[in-house]
Amino acid sequence: MRCVKWHVLVRVNLRSALISQLNGGELDPFEKRTRRQRTSGATRKTLLQTILKDWRGIASWQSLTMPPSESSDPVIVALGYFGPWQWRMLLLVALVKVPAAWQMMSILFLASSPESFGGMYFCARTDRDRWTPQEWIEKWHPKSNKYLNGFDPCFVYAGYANDSAPSPYNDGLIGCKDFEFLVDRTTMITQWSLVCDRNRLINVVQSLYLFGIFCGGVVTYSLLKIISPRTIIVVGAALQVAAGIALALQPIYILHCFLKFLVGLSACIMFSAGYQIVVDVTSGQPKLIAGVCYELFWSFGALSLGWMNEAARSWVNLQLMITCPTLLFILLCWFLPDSPRWLIAHGKHKQAENLLRSAAKVNGNILPDDYAVSKPDKPATNNEAEKEPLEKMKVFCCQLIWISTIVTYYGGLLNFRNVGGTNLPGRTTIAGVAEIVGTIIGLVLVLKSRYKIGFMSFLLFIGGICCVCSWAITPNFMGSRGGWAMVGLAVVGRISIACSLAVMTNGGTADYIPIARRPFITMLLLTGGRFFLMGAPFLNSLAFYADSITLSAYGVLILVAALSSFYLFFTSEYKHGPLTARILPKASSNVKPKKPSDENIVGTHINPCFVNDEGIERVI
Repeated sequence: MRCVKWHVLVRVNLRSALISQLNGGELDPFEKRTRRQRTSGATRKTLLQTILKDWRGIASWQSLTMPPSESSDPVIVALGYFGPWQWRMLLLVALVKVPAAWQMMSILFLASSPESFGGMYFCARTDRDRWTPQEWIEKWHPKSNKYLNGFDPCFVYAGYANDSAPSPYNDGLIGCKDFEFLVDRTTMITQWSLVCDRNRLINVVQSLYLFGIFCGGVVTYSLLKIISPRTIIVVGAALQVAAGIALALQPIYILHCFLKFLVGLSACIMFSAGYQIVVDVTSGQPKLIAGVCYELFWSFGALSLGWMNEAARSWVNLQLMITCPTLLFILLCWFLPDSPRWLIAHGKHKQAENLLRSAAKVNGNILPDDYAVSKPDKPATNNEAEKEPLEKMKVFCCQLIWISTIVTYYGGLLNFRNVGGTNLPGRTTIAGVAEIVGTIIGLVLVLKSRYKIGFMSFLLFIGGICCVCSWAITPNFMGSRGGWAMVGLAVVGRISIACSLAVMTNGGTADYIPIARRPFITMLLLTGGRFFLMGAPFLNSLAFYADSITLSAYGVLILVAALSSFYLFFTSEYKHGPLTARILPKASSNVKPKKPSDENIVGTHINPCFVNDEGIERVI
């Protein structure tokens, strides 16, 4: 009896494969669905029980920590699919996501407007002994409902230089060059007077951080070819600590921008290399769960940053608070394992074998005395795989989904500054909770739904429409639509886009790209999304003119992702059936399922984002 690797299939895929075996061959997707509908639940259960009894080793589900005897993958043989050793490693590596979230969101609090915490600013007085702040504001600043304090702090009447002018209202307005701040805490805005026309310099700082993220993905892609993921993480952590502490201590704006770029570069290097370790030491269905759990640590960082700022009371203190924990992580790196697959792919077999043997003991697996690790032989060239065409329209849709998802997920988080009033810590906490909910929904779709892209498109339609509908909110006396109603609409959009990110990073893109081209093309798709993300801070600045402009713009991006995913659903999932039904080996074939090839193992390690390049074994 042929040995099919049922351990890499979820229960729904196992059922489909067994019914196909019962009918003596591979069925087209439509016929499979028809026969499944005609077969009663009781009959199907009896058939499955009968077949399972005839297949050795399949009658009972093996523990995830127990290695399958027929696997030729030394990592799976030693570790199984998931166990205590992987749990320990996941919790350790995922810690890099928390400071990454802090550094990403820090601009919301490092450069928070004085009005957001009860302060104010105004044009510098010509004679501080003569004018009190209140008298100066009442006489020389024009009234304006666009600002929380009721006056325009960026302009004064032209006669302000002549204190004795009796009627300043007829002299016109001029812009302020110097400012005074009445605040109980310091921020980047108060240190460098980043208000009015200079407010755009805040966007420059954040864009340079995002440029560091953009470069970090490309750098990691290149470094993983020659440097192990663990080494990359340690170097990235050291760079982040050095640049982060320097950010807090130096007084020069230009230098601050450069250091912010280095912080973004180091953060991307750390979480990209860390993710590589996570997906390398897990297999099968637990790989998806581990990938999602890894991303959840980002949301934990988003939840906590606002309340850390309340304790810091200064942007310098906050910068040190979000940087110093990385020092502790550097110490914990002593216990961080390297990627065994990377070691195998680079010929470090003895080191990989020692690592796998110690990990197997933790998982309770007993390896034979002759267990050895070796680089797999290069398989014969598969001409059909090399000639597999690239469906450009589907790849284009994948690119649109990636751009919309990345820009909205990260840029939309920064936009919570413009949504819902002055309680920024509360809003960022709500955003973090929404991310967790959306990520869990995405995980359920990946694990349980046969049409994950279809359901994802439906959720994106709902989220996009809610964000666009922010225009329907009745403005208040200041002309602002901000409030809890807008927060609610933004939360719906955030849940949908978090679901999209969970699906896309766990194989949503890989389904439509040939295996031979998958690592490089997926890296390009992810890098393309990060490129457009650099413009998100400037998009968020449009909220000055109307609160709903930026949220509506993100709603349009979500709708673009919804339309693109619906196209993929209609042309692939709905028309041809789920991916599993299309790539399962035919029952009448005597060819065993493909093993992870040398190229696929190396391809996994030079890919900074999650792409499972294990051929048939990626059906999970």
